[in-house]
Amino acid sequence: MEIQLYNITKRFGEVTANDGISLDIREGEVIALLGENGAGKSTLMKMLFGLYTPDEGSIIVNGRETLIDSPQKAMSLGIGMVFQQFNLVPALSVRDNLLLAYPKPPFWTFRRLFCEGTSQQNVLAYLEELAPGLDPNTLVRDLSVGQRQLLELVKVLNLNAKVLILDEPTSVLPPQEAERLWELIRKMAEAGRSIVLITHKMQDVMACAHRVVVMRAGKMVQALTRENCSEASLVSLMMGDSSQRSDIDTHRNADLTGKPPRISLRGLHANHGVQSIDNISLDIGPGEILGIAGVSGNGQHLLADALVGLVPLFRGEVIIDGVVLQSASRAPKTSDRVAYIPEQPAVNAVAGDLSLTVNVALSHFRQLRFFPAWGPEEEKTRDIIRRYQVRPDNPALAAGQLSGGNLQKLVVGRELEGPRDLIVAAYPTMGLDAGAAHDIYQALFTKAREGAAVLWISEDLDDLMSYAHRIAVLQGGRISGLFNPGQFDRLDIGRAMTGEHLPTADPAPAEPQARIAS
Repeated sequence: MEIQLYNITKRFGEVTANDGISLDIREGEVIALLGENGAGKSTLMKMLFGLYTPDEGSIIVNGRETLIDSPQKAMSLGIGMVFQQFNLVPALSVRDNLLLAYPKPPFWTFRRLFCEGTSQQNVLAYLEELAPGLDPNTLVRDLSVGQRQLLELVKVLNLNAKVLILDEPTSVLPPQEAERLWELIRKMAEAGRSIVLITHKMQDVMACAHRVVVMRAGKMVQALTRENCSEASLVSLMMGDSSQRSDIDTHRNADLTGKPPRISLRGLHANHGVQSIDNISLDIGPGEILGIAGVSGNGQHLLADALVGLVPLFRGEVIIDGVVLQSASRAPKTSDRVAYIPEQPAVNAVAGDLSLTVNVALSHFRQLRFFPAWGPEEEKTRDIIRRYQVRPDNPALAAGQLSGGNLQKLVVGRELEGPRDLIVAAYPTMGLDAGAAHDIYQALFTKAREGAAVLWISEDLDDLMSYAHRIAVLQGGRISGLFNPGQFDRLDIGRAMTGEHLPTADPAPAEPQARIAS
């Protein structure tokens, strides 16, 4: 299947998202569509999938100009797309979500007969290849974000599309799952399928792309083969002048070293769905960056929610500066002293139908007057937009209209406003390009130097080992290892992630005498 996009232009009001872009998609080829957040990558592919209609230009499929005015038309032509934002039914099982999207589902799905027939083999074949060991009976609401991403991939793979568009498919996948996906992409290309990989990650490009197309500010900058490019040259093309950034400073403020722990977790136990955390005890000093590593689904998300009061504890305490913030004996509550950057900000951090200004104001809604003065709130939002380079730069825009990366930048900017004692950051750079990730890390670690304790959840071991002061590994809801990055390597941490290696944890300081927060 051959597709040509010719002189494609798309505008949203005064913003030109795509400006005269022409691109050929050839049979059996993997194209990496590379660019910063807001470069127009997803918009271009959404027009190929029929979600948007070009304002100018044409789409030619197998030599004939074709109007693709809906996803149904795109799928009838053999074009499938996996989006950054999930389209799953949380109350249904993995199997049922796959059946809902399956092109020819069985008429009768009585559990015993269906499970023994060939229909299940067809529906679950890609799932078993990408996520071996994932129980199809698991409810989607109990899946980790990485498992949900794989489920979205399987839904589209089951359509047997000839052209497959993958929008940031590895942004939330741990390394071993990303490698399985790369292998599958290579196999599909060898079988004659065309794959467009929307990404900003150099690992994706180098692992499986045949050709790299770089976009910046809505325009195509350059198209070149993988053999004729390097990571450094691609970063320069993708980011332009902004590729020259200062080094990230993670040194602790000398005035903060040796002080008592700012945050103490004492024997935390909590359950939610199929996830649980069991006897989590950690201390985080003022200015310390404690990384949390682990294979997706081992309690990271539950730990973050428990710390900020979104999930009740049934045992244990969260103590800030000697004051009990969360405990099993009291109802969970949120605090202005705590910042939370959750995974999936579109689901967990914003109201998509409300403006950027209102979403920023929601972080301090308790301080708003009955009739808020929106002028100062809009100025605060404009400042966040400017400092974090959120695009489009319109405070009146609905949050749901932002791309995934720009929404992430808005949430990070909102949560890091003002003084904080504890910052819980779950995958804060998920879906961000290298430049935006650099800026987020700078802002996060600046807060640490000002005295905040940072609990940073990530599956990127390279980043954790580069920037975290210590790394705790979660495995099966328990702490399986506590590491100083300078004293252990990736293999040691990897063993702890699988439960094979249990190093001696750092001795915990004496427990402070806690008082109950009023």
